[in-house]
Amino acid sequence: MAEKTPMTFDESRIIPRRTLVAAAGWAVPAIAVTTASPAFASSGQSVNVSTPSNQAPASGPVTATSIVTNAAGQAVAGQSVSFTGPSGSSFIPATATTDGAGAATSTLDLATPWATPGSSVTISAVTGSGSASRALRVVGSNAVVAGRSYSATPGQTEFVFPSPVASMISSSVISTIFLALLVDGTVWAKGGNDSGQLGDGTTTARSTWAVVPGLTGVTQIAAGSSTIYALLSNRTVKAWGNNAHGQIGDGTSGTNRLGPTVVSTLTNVSSIAAGNQTGYAVVGGIVKAWGWNSSGQVGDGGTSDRLTPTTVGGISGGVTQVAGGSACTFALLSNGTVMAWGDNAYGQMGDGTTGADRLSAGAVPGLSNVTQIAAGVGTGYALRGDGSVKAWGLNTLGRIGDGTTVNKAVPTQVSGLTSGVTEIAAGAASAHALVTDGSVRSWGYNYYGQLGDGTKNDSSIPVTMALPAGRTVRRLNSSSASMTATVVMSTS
Repeated sequence: MAEKTPMTFDESRIIPRRTLVAAAGWAVPAIAVTTASPAFASSGQSVNVSTPSNQAPASGPVTATSIVTNAAGQAVAGQSVSFTGPSGSSFIPATATTDGAGAATSTLDLATPWATPGSSVTISAVTGSGSASRALRVVGSNAVVAGRSYSATPGQTEFVFPSPVASMISSSVISTIFLALLVDGTVWAKGGNDSGQLGDGTTTARSTWAVVPGLTGVTQIAAGSSTIYALLSNRTVKAWGNNAHGQIGDGTSGTNRLGPTVVSTLTNVSSIAAGNQTGYAVVGGIVKAWGWNSSGQVGDGGTSDRLTPTTVGGISGGVTQVAGGSACTFALLSNGTVMAWGDNAYGQMGDGTTGADRLSAGAVPGLSNVTQIAAGVGTGYALRGDGSVKAWGLNTLGRIGDGTTVNKAVPTQVSGLTSGVTEIAAGAASAHALVTDGSVRSWGYNYYGQLGDGTKNDSSIPVTMALPAGRTVRRLNSSSASMTATVVMSTS
């Protein structure tokens, strides 16, 4: 992709001069999830009950089948079977009659949409002379989404996950993809796959969720425009997808990777992030970067692509978080200050200047006591210890949140968010803030409904996301290549 070339599709309104962006996830502990074993009981007859894969969605239909045989193992036809399940669930019909194969079927609905994915429920089948019970694993979702590929009103994703969702991110630059990191350390994906970003060894798009093969023990995920990164519990990093600029980090460029591939030389990594086609890792308080470097976003003083991780200049240590934008990058230091490097076309360096790219890291003046950062396409965001939020850089579509659409070359107060914010996140051209009252405020681009307020109207000031009632927000998710808001919620 050419540098500073105007976009010709709808996203040109998002970034008029640069191609799109990045993503970040958050580290989580891994837990083990066990599946239940079937139980059988009989008195002259043998009775069995099951569902496909011995699973049931938290809400929605699944077929339960009971097989009845006699002492000789032959099918018993015409036998009445009654089905029962946990409180609040339903079987339709509640009683069914076995066919010639000895099978009676009923449709089960647990009707517990916020049940914890991976939890267990028990169903039973009872005949006049025998009974059986089966423990089923609940598959569900505690992730709420709004925006591209979904609705302008936030709603749960598909009920498919066998473990709670720890984080969920998306990328909508080339083709829309979604990735979910589960608490059990696996990664699931769906969507476009032109560069192998689903990680399943193919380039075939898929509209249904499936696990990324060969990945376990994952603690964080990040997504660029079409390259995915995973931080493992052994503190190494794997990447897959597009490799046009060496962003896989294995010493090659030009050949896409269709499955998870080790990023060279990285050990003891504490966190990761992604730019458009650039990868980032925090190692021992410094930042390593690799991939596309057209605007100095690798930060090593040059503009040549780097095929393996390279140390970002200008930072001697103390980095706790990195956030990647389209071609600009931000790092949070343990002393509460923020560093920036790369593209400065819109004032992303936050130092009052525009135009000249910065090829190594420099301080963003006027920012102190910062506790978290996020990045959009060409916009930086900072959450301060007093609960206030500031933003700077590109401001088309109102992504700064100050009530205007004028670019800001210095950190600027987001309207109405002067206190009470506990977490922030950013999409390609929108941003979100979790407030102490439990609400989420959103601002910026809303063409796909990613502000989650039930409309598709852009907003230059924060509006309230229409989250499901009765649930608590656990995590906001940043992905600066995203046109979809993703929020991790509490379960029952």
